[in-house]
Amino acid sequence: MGTMKSFVTLFCFILILNVTSRSQIQFIRRISPFPDPQGAEFTSIAVSQFGDIYLLEKKRDEIYRLNEDGIILNVNGGFGWGEGQFDTPMDISMASGLDLIVADYNNHRIVRFDRSLNYITTYPNLRNDFQIFFPRSVILSNLGEIFILDDENSEIIRLNAQQGDLSVFAGIEYDNYALREPRLIRLSPAGLITVLESHNRILQFDRFGSPLSIIKVPAESALNDLILIEEDFLILLEKEPFLMLYSKNLTRWTTPVIVGLEKESPFIAGTYTRQQLYLLEQSGDIIVCSVARKSR
Repeated sequence: MGTMKSFVTLFCFILILNVTSRSQIQFIRRISPFPDPQGAEFTSIAVSQFGDIYLLEKKRDEIYRLNEDGIILNVNGGFGWGEGQFDTPMDISMASGLDLIVADYNNHRIVRFDRSLNYITTYPNLRNDFQIFFPRSVILSNLGEIFILDDENSEIIRLNAQQGDLSVFAGIEYDNYALREPRLIRLSPAGLITVLESHNRILQFDRFGSPLSIIKVPAESALNDLILIEEDFLILLEKEPFLMLYSKNLTRWTTPVIVGLEKESPFIAGTYTRQQLYLLEQSGDIIVCSVARKSR
């Protein structure tokens, strides 16, 4: 009897510890693009500090700009090689809230727009003597630096667009920190370059390319996206559990739930902006949530 009582006490303690250590994601609202962009296949999302939502569309090689109610304000891009056109755009990034940049994969370039989707410039341009091979992912820092994930060489290009300075890191000479099948890069609030790899590794570097940490994602499912919530990592997976969260303070993974959302499904992409979490569904709908994290 005493053994059974001890077992029940231990079980309850573990259960309480697990529940209190998990982050809770609270559903706020659903945003549906209007008018309905029938047949659209969105692959990436960014949100500005003004609340504008940007969606990257795969089939038509376009960028959609939506307001907070989901109304489509304007569309730009389209297939081609001219100014502001794309051939297989892979990723979008908006850091300062003023400019949006796009990784234009098969055109071997980065394209820059203002927040209203007016074309600004392309990298490299006539003033640059460097080459970008296949840019898979891109981030724009508040300091004006552009970090480009080069798919062909599995390395990161650091570009100071104003000064024209260019450096490369995370290549084969980095040993354990050399990139292997990298999928995307993101920028933490502390300015750390964070890389998600296909075989469930997360690597972090400082903005000058110095290696900092490697974290393994304990998931059997394929990974869709990585979202940085402050210094924590939220992983979007193709199969259940659809979300996994890594707490940097606790150095452990949990499986958060979205409270108030009737049915969870795989999320294609997401971002954390203005203290809110935006999750893009395959249908094109956007789930907006708040995040409450517990330390223990």
